[in-house]
Amino acid sequence: MRVQSATTRVVLLAAALSFGAPATAAPPSAGSGKTAAVTRPAAGKGKAVRKGKGRRSAFRGHGVFNGLRVGAPPRPSGRIHLYSVNHRDEVKVSIFKDDGSYDEEALMKLNHFVRARSAGTERAIEPRLYEILSHIYDQFGGKVLEVVSGFRDQPRATSYHYLGSAMDMRVRDVSIRELRDFVKTLDTGGMGLGLYPRVGFIHVDVRPEPSYYWVDRSGHRPGKRGKLAKKVPRS
Repeated sequence: MRVQSATTRVVLLAAALSFGAPATAAPPSAGSGKTAAVTRPAAGKGKAVRKGKGRRSAFRGHGVFNGLRVGAPPRPSGRIHLYSVNHRDEVKVSIFKDDGSYDEEALMKLNHFVRARSAGTERAIEPRLYEILSHIYDQFGGKVLEVVSGFRDQPRATSYHYLGSAMDMRVRDVSIRELRDFVKTLDTGGMGLGLYPRVGFIHVDVRPEPSYYWVDRSGHRPGKRGKLAKKVPRS
């Protein structure tokens, strides 16, 4: 009986192990062509990250070689009315004299207005950029052009702000997409044009050909400290 009882206990124990053990998932079959998504906590974040799911880039840009304006646009009025969104002051000038030449005194006023105020430095801005601003002023009925950033005293050979040929701006009561689309019509080649929808302005610059257009949805303000987009345009 002792032997039979021991045998019975062994059989019952084996049965329990057979039916009560947790199931083990079989590995994916070879040649299935699919890899299961793996979810792991991000290091130091405690959040799940699905591998293989890349984020959409905040920056998208491309060179522009076709579809540009053929021939220079008509000369603008020369009138410009700028307002600084950071310093809350303004300037209103005409960049042309009656004979059509540049008014150097007016250009100097504009150069001083868009200077790097924190550094107390300024430089001569490319006059063709001011002509673009005058075209914008004329197109939108003399509305105020709000300057977000002009000259930046941050020496970088790739920065058109430092080179004195770039402006970040918007027009009061005009959508930035409408503004961007109009500026495109002025481009005969050699223009940088960026749209910053999350912070509400466009970037425009004068540069060597070819032209380059981009959209930056990162939400950063160029020239300010903080998180920047991984890809920064030549601005």
